Amino acid sequence: MKLKVPFFLCLILVFLAFWQCKNEPHPVLAGTDTCSSVPLSDPGVFISKMPQPVFSEKSGPIAYGTKVLLHADSLPAPGVYEMSTDLGKTWKALECTVVSSVGEIWGRTRYKNIVSPVSKVSYSIFYKKVLIVGNSITLHGQLPQVGWYGNWGMAASAADKDYVHLVSAKLKKLNPNVEIRLMIAVDFEQNYRTYDFTSLKNFTDFAPDMVIMRIAENTNLTTIADYENRYDRLITELISKSTVSKVICSTSFWSTTEEASWRIRNIATNRGYIVADLEPLWKDKDNSALANFTDTSVGRHPSDKGMQAIADIIGKHF
Repeated sequence: MKLKVPFFLCLILVFLAFWQCKNEPHPVLAGTDTCSSVPLSDPGVFISKMPQPVFSEKSGPIAYGTKVLLHADSLPAPGVYEMSTDLGKTWKALECTVVSSVGEIWGRTRYKNIVSPVSKVSYSIFYKKVLIVGNSITLHGQLPQVGWYGNWGMAASAADKDYVHLVSAKLKKLNPNVEIRLMIAVDFEQNYRTYDFTSLKNFTDFAPDMVIMRIAENTNLTTIADYENRYDRLITELISKSTVSKVICSTSFWSTTEEASWRIRNIATNRGYIVADLEPLWKDKDNSALANFTDTSVGRHPSDKGMQAIADIIGKHF
């Protein structure tokens, strides 16, 4: 038996269907490539594009450790900021980042499969406070009894030929106002087991944004089992008041302290520090000053060529 629906009831059903359709939000396509609609969280709100963000710092020189932020006007609540440091190969959900390396940073906003145009910045880095931790290769006063009359890095022919002055010149090109301090740490190298870490206060208060660890040659190998944790603590103390700090750890210039170099590499790997490998330099006899001094204790130090090589190896990490 076929049921008949009253005419007025049909009109009511048609009206209700029309009213429901009228109040349903109509999706906006997210571009011809995706051909999909992307509703936001609020009922009836849809989006077809995302706003392009801007960086808080323009391209150019920037201090190491500067925090850079992304900002976009009218970013929808479910949207996210994303950054890439590998030319767009990978993206991370980040609203800010700390600049710690030279290169480009890309930024965009995204919601699901809708992404904004990409903004790009490129930075070169400079440093404000640099601490160089060294030994006689870094600085040594006169020793006439062995034929050394300088007051700079031992065996260099002049002050401006030692690695400290060469490195300093490069740092000053990046920032003419950079502060550079030296810490001669021979006492630590020889007596790290009993070293008084409270003596570091002045260097800790300096709060360097870069520390160059240019020690190893005088390391006391008889107690080498304790070297790693002491070397690690030395760095930790030196950067304890720094907001952010790049640490460059060099290996030994001399082959006789390879054991110290191995442990320095191990610490750097575990902590994420940079390794400046000087060990290959000893294989070239011209990198030492043995031909320039009769006393081998002086001559074993780097020649002008060796000093330049040290500066180049360290400086490439700036």
